[in-house]
Amino acid sequence: MIWVQLQDITKVLGLQGVDVSNLILATNEAGEAKEVEIWLEPQEAKQACPCCGSTSVVLNGSDGYRRIQHLKLAIMPCVLIVPRIRLECKVCQITYGHTYSFVDGKEQYTIAVKAHVYEVAVGSTVHHSAAVTGIPYSTSERFFKEAALVIAQRTEEQAQTNAQESDKLIMGVDDFSIRKGHNYNTGIHDLRGESLLGIAKGRTLKELDSYMDKNPKIKNLTPFAIVMDLAQSYHAFAKKYYPGAIIVADRFHVNRYALEPINEIRKRASKELPPHINRHLKRKHRLLMKRNDSLTPQQRIEVETLLSYSDDLKAAYCLKEQLADWYDLSPNHAVAQNAFRLWLEQGLALDIPEIASALKTFINHREKIVNYHRCRFTNAVVEGRNGKIKSMQRRHYFLRNRTFYEALCIIECNRELAYDQFIQMFA
Repeated sequence: MIWVQLQDITKVLGLQGVDVSNLILATNEAGEAKEVEIWLEPQEAKQACPCCGSTSVVLNGSDGYRRIQHLKLAIMPCVLIVPRIRLECKVCQITYGHTYSFVDGKEQYTIAVKAHVYEVAVGSTVHHSAAVTGIPYSTSERFFKEAALVIAQRTEEQAQTNAQESDKLIMGVDDFSIRKGHNYNTGIHDLRGESLLGIAKGRTLKELDSYMDKNPKIKNLTPFAIVMDLAQSYHAFAKKYYPGAIIVADRFHVNRYALEPINEIRKRASKELPPHINRHLKRKHRLLMKRNDSLTPQQRIEVETLLSYSDDLKAAYCLKEQLADWYDLSPNHAVAQNAFRLWLEQGLALDIPEIASALKTFINHREKIVNYHRCRFTNAVVEGRNGKIKSMQRRHYFLRNRTFYEALCIIECNRELAYDQFIQMFA
């Protein structure tokens, strides 16, 4: 057992500028221990005037004691009891109260308690934080929101500053939904710095224009490249605000267009196949969406069986696999450009309507797709952050306060930066 002397308790509890005068284990009427009371006295009773800064102050009596809730000591609730000392400034003749570094103003909870409430709530819910800390829900919510808004603002500013100082900024732009098919937001990301720079309301060019007007710091960034999907509004946005940046079509969005012919051909071929083969093809069709090198030996046999049902399906599958190899094996931009041209010619020569229709997208966005080999970044990390935001939305249900909603998104997607700001805020 380790014994702690009375004067060392302040070090254990992280309290500065005070000494312990007494420690009492308070009990209820039944004689059961209910809380630990720690009586404190300031090391220096006099403090400089908050108005003029003068040290010519005198004691002006006391108003009894304050009870301040602190973090639990062992498993017991801990209450700090400090004197309410009145001071009077001789210079400006004002009367003020003695302040303590571990508590804000007239709060009934220490700063350490606020930090604990915030730390527990991040990644879970305020309801969970209130249950863990034993603090009323309304108080926990107030503490969490106050801290989250400040930390999110500082985190966003730090992320944008890091992006400005980046030697070769790679931006990622992608949308995520608040309500699928109705309300969307657009996230602007620093892919190299692994941070979310800001959130624009909506995804149309008009809505993005409005956001950029209100955020000159993002508007003044000079990215080397911007990774995005093939949405027309995003390409217009990139050309308007970052004309010198390379536009890179996100690899995983491009792959979707190579999968579409496989599905379309499968549906067409199913109409001509016997019912039992049709059922087998429908039941196993997801194997056709996977890369061949990620399949098990048994799955490869299944895929070969599925492809034997239709020559057109086999051609579309081979074309999809060739695109994946083009992404992985092209050594540089020049080779990739030539190989992509040959891939398009091969696809068009097949003379399959579903493939020809899909290749129109590849032809229209040829330069942006090939630019991947000038800047090998994808929005995979961005999609991961979108998943975090959706998970947060499920935990908190629908967040009506837009400011607080954006603050939570910034914190959720910039955990390391936000934690640094949390440490600075509650140090």
